[in-house]
Amino acid sequence: MRVRTEANEPAGVEMGPMMDLVFLLLIFFIVIAVTKKSIKELGIQLPEPTAAVSSVKPKDKDLLIRVTADGQIYIGDNQVQQQGMIDAIRDAAQQPDMKVRFEVDKRTQIQHMMPIWDQLSHYGLTNWGMRTTME
Repeated sequence: MRVRTEANEPAGVEMGPMMDLVFLLLIFFIVIAVTKKSIKELGIQLPEPTAAVSSVKPKDKDLLIRVTADGQIYIGDNQVQQQGMIDAIRDAAQQPDMKVRFEVDKRTQIQHMMPIWDQLSHYGLTNWGMRTTME
């Protein structure tokens, strides 16, 4: 369907509805900002954390694997190469209910973690957790 317009009438955008919308949004945000109360004003008591992250230590029987930012692997406190890591994972898989804990530098690239995860999967160790360090 064709709409006929006069030749000298310029096409334009109606600004009236847009101005109404802008003023409605402005009123909405002003009302929200005025009625918003802080947690202190509401009187809510939030629980305090009971344990710091640094105080959580892995159990002695857990396998602790640390990975530095440059990809060096430590089992416990000893630096190991690829074969040493595989041997430690194989030995850990022999123990029932073995848990693996990772301490990984936050700058460690995923390519350094993939061989470890592959070996854990290969030996059936699925109970593992990871935390990052700021070192």
